[in-house]
Amino acid sequence: MRWYHKAIYSFANSVLPAAVKRQMMGIGRMTSPRSSNGWDIFNWLPKKYQSTHNIDLTKLQNHTAEELLEILISVHPDISHALYNFLRMGDTALSFTAKKQSGSDDKSGQKALDSIKNMLDSPLPSPGYLHGRSLDKLDTIQRMMIMVRGACAGEVVLNDRCNDVIDIIPVDPATIWFRRENGTDRLVPWQYVKNPRPRSGEEWFGQYKKIDTPTFIYEEFDPMVDDPYGRTPILPVLQAVFFHLQVLQDLKAVVHNQGYPRLDISVVEEILLKNMPNQYKNNPEGQQRWLTERMTELMGHFNSLNPDDAMIHWDSVKVEYLKGGNSGPMIDIKKLIDIIDTQMATGLKTLLTLLSRHQGSTETYSSVDTQIYIKSVESARNVTKRFWKRAFSMAARVRGVQTLVEADYAPIDLRSEMERERDLRAKLNNYVLAEKERYITSKEAATEARWIMGLDPNIPLELVAELENKRSVAQTQPPVTPQNE
Repeated sequence: MRWYHKAIYSFANSVLPAAVKRQMMGIGRMTSPRSSNGWDIFNWLPKKYQSTHNIDLTKLQNHTAEELLEILISVHPDISHALYNFLRMGDTALSFTAKKQSGSDDKSGQKALDSIKNMLDSPLPSPGYLHGRSLDKLDTIQRMMIMVRGACAGEVVLNDRCNDVIDIIPVDPATIWFRRENGTDRLVPWQYVKNPRPRSGEEWFGQYKKIDTPTFIYEEFDPMVDDPYGRTPILPVLQAVFFHLQVLQDLKAVVHNQGYPRLDISVVEEILLKNMPNQYKNNPEGQQRWLTERMTELMGHFNSLNPDDAMIHWDSVKVEYLKGGNSGPMIDIKKLIDIIDTQMATGLKTLLTLLSRHQGSTETYSSVDTQIYIKSVESARNVTKRFWKRAFSMAARVRGVQTLVEADYAPIDLRSEMERERDLRAKLNNYVLAEKERYITSKEAATEARWIMGLDPNIPLELVAELENKRSVAQTQPPVTPQNE
């Protein structure tokens, strides 16, 4: 943007009425937090990781898919572990680059992007508590939303004059619903608000608030045609989780009934009949009632024993361990668990190795699986890259800077320090060989070598003369001919 473009933009921004700006861009935050309470009462936020553990896992079918995934990432070990590995694997540095239309670097645009990043990483001046809003923290939230919600959403918050950005906030995609606009079929986002409190100038449909503003951004993951919501990559794991929980409940019952030795107590009925009071001997009903009472007494006595209590009884009671009728298990439980583990890893789009399961895969297969998993992490990060690109582009335009924004993550590198040094030495040797064989010039080799080593690619002036002398000396020396032995 040239100086006169900035002047025109500044003049138009100062002339436009606040009502027009509010209609075009919105002032302040337009979206509502999911946990907001419009009645300004009972504003205590629950600790979700505590409340989820009070949920009966046998009745998970009563919840929606969004609620289930939000619950399971806190209570199910495999899902929690898979999400943890995904976030840690993709936790690399996020950088922004400003480009001109020609593709060259835009210095003024880069200053604007750096200013926006510093704004997020710097706390606001306030005497009270402020929740952290660093870029790394927001990026982790958005990458988590890709896995749990299948999309990421957020809003670029403007000041009252709509000429500056004061914040970039994440929004839960589960609260966003889209409608087709009459006549144009344009997608219009609406946000579901649990406790609505409409204000003047806002458009509501029941508990749904219209968020039709360019400052709101929604990016979905692997969407189908005519489906703007995206798809959660770990959603298929729900069926495997339900089956896994059912199997664990069955195993619990089996272990409880057959995993521990149980007593088999026999009461000698003949001895009881001999010791029966005389008034019951000629009364069949009284006789049966008396025997039932004695059996109840014995049952209460043995059920009240602790595991380490000694059993003292008359010889009219015979005690021994219960013997099972089956000689072995009906099914191979290990094979069943292996099938469940495979289904779990497939549904979570992760590796059995990352879930601490090892089923004897070779080093070659493990290396290929790791590369595929890294590609999966990078594909999910492409969605958040699109979000940050749109957010920073919007923020730069609000500040009067027109530039092309490129967002990128640092590569995922799982190599050890020794492996990185070995690969670095191999790359340097390749450029040395290419320069020696006259494939590239000495300056080109030096530029690439300095870039590989993390130095400034621009060659210092004191080294330029030495590189030129090196090439001239190499050209004047006669070729070396091999001597016959």
